[in-house]
Amino acid sequence: MAVTGALRPLLLVALLMGVTACTSGGEPPGPGPTPRTASPTPAPGTTHADPPGQALPQGLVGTWLSDSKDSDAALTYRFRADGGYTFTGVLAYDSPDGIVQVTHASEGTTRVRGAQLVMTPGKAETSRRDPGDPEGDYSKRPAARTPQRHTWEVTGDVLALTDRKGLRVTYERRSP
Repeated sequence: MAVTGALRPLLLVALLMGVTACTSGGEPPGPGPTPRTASPTPAPGTTHADPPGQALPQGLVGTWLSDSKDSDAALTYRFRADGGYTFTGVLAYDSPDGIVQVTHASEGTTRVRGAQLVMTPGKAETSRRDPGDPEGDYSKRPAARTPQRHTWEVTGDVLALTDRKGLRVTYERRSP
């Protein structure tokens, strides 16, 4: 679906907040159900845990691109085995003066507790380019570093992240 007038401000806010709605700080709820995966990826803390030094389940590790076939936004996550992550989100849409582009980038650490995924940014920044308002443009402006909490599920090469309000975004695996 193309992002239209009424949806564009909502998507822009979601993008600037790191894709999906943020929640307040604090600890995530206790262990939930083990996420379903196409391969047997055990929950952290089980006797079948991933190799030592691997903070994230192997099924989550890799690069994921949002399934945004008819959208003006592209969202990419890269999860490393050591628990680090990077995120880049780009919203680009036509305006009467040209293409408006808003970019949000963050990097930090990820924890998994059962089906709960918590990403805590150590660095976050946004950039904006609007040919209709060049005076308002900015580059790499520091952004809020609010932890993101999601339930997660990997099925084959599809990652689904769902925030506490129920907004679900799916991503396709681009690399392991």
